[in-house]
Amino acid sequence: MMSNYLLNKMCIFNENAKELKLVDSDVIIKLTSMRARCLSYIIEHADEDVIEKSSLSQALWGKRSQFASDASLTQTLYLIRKDLKTLGLDDFFITVPRSGIRVNDTVQIEKIEKAPEMVYPRKGLYLTGGALILFLLAIGTLFFLY
Repeated sequence: MMSNYLLNKMCIFNENAKELKLVDSDVIIKLTSMRARCLSYIIEHADEDVIEKSSLSQALWGKRSQFASDASLTQTLYLIRKDLKTLGLDDFFITVPRSGIRVNDTVQIEKIEKAPEMVYPRKGLYLTGGALILFLLAIGTLFFLY
């Protein structure tokens, strides 16, 4: 079952939706499946001293992990850091040279029952197919009348 986590009382990670959301804002970051899976693994193993690169790689790529390069894992971790930093959550995890990573001791992770509904802000004009056709017909009619 997918969970929701409150990170440092400021950001919600919704595993099911693969989204990060600021608690008091409409800001939402949609994660790729790989980044969401990686962040889930990091959160699940946050209490470990070091999350080994090999175990993280195994969790992400399974049997193919032996063929996945360190660069792929490094890139995935970089993008997660960037996403979290965008939401103001700096240094969520720290690199442990030649070993892996560890979650920063100052970070609070709280499993929550249900994440608030993640509503995407609507900007601009949104029309359904039928409404769009009617709109274009009205514009066309006005154009030919004048």
